[in-house]
Amino acid sequence: MESKRVAMLMNIMIVMVMGCLLVQTEAKSSHFKVCYSDCHAVCKSHTTFPKSLLCPFTCLMTCLVPNQPTPSPTSDTGVTNNIDHTKNFCELGCATHHCVSLSSLQNPNVEKVATCVDSCSEKCSEGKKK
Repeated sequence: MESKRVAMLMNIMIVMVMGCLLVQTEAKSSHFKVCYSDCHAVCKSHTTFPKSLLCPFTCLMTCLVPNQPTPSPTSDTGVTNNIDHTKNFCELGCATHHCVSLSSLQNPNVEKVATCVDSCSEKCSEGKKK
C-alpha cells in the first residue's frame, strides 16, 4: 500500500516537473511560484507525517532545477564540453538555507519564498561576476 502511494507521488511529481519545465514563456519568478505552489499542494496531499515535513525542501529543489539540455561528451573539435553549475548550486544552497524555513505545511508562503529565491539568484549572479 505504501509503495503504491510512493509510486503515485513520484508519477505526479514527474508530471508536475515536466509541466513546469514546458512553461517557457513565463518569467523565472512566476514560473517558480506556480511550480512551488502546485508541488507543495500535491506533496502535502500525497505524503504522511513525518515525510510531509520534507515537502518545502523537495518542492524548492524540484522547482529550482534548471532546464538544460544534456551536453554531448565532446564537441566537433574533440574538446570536452563543461557546463558550469556553480550558480545552480549556489542558488539551491542559499534557498535551502534562507528560504525553506519561510514555508510550512499549513502555509507554503509562496510569495515570500519566491522573493527569497529571487534574492538568492541575484546574490549568486553577483558572486559569479567577481
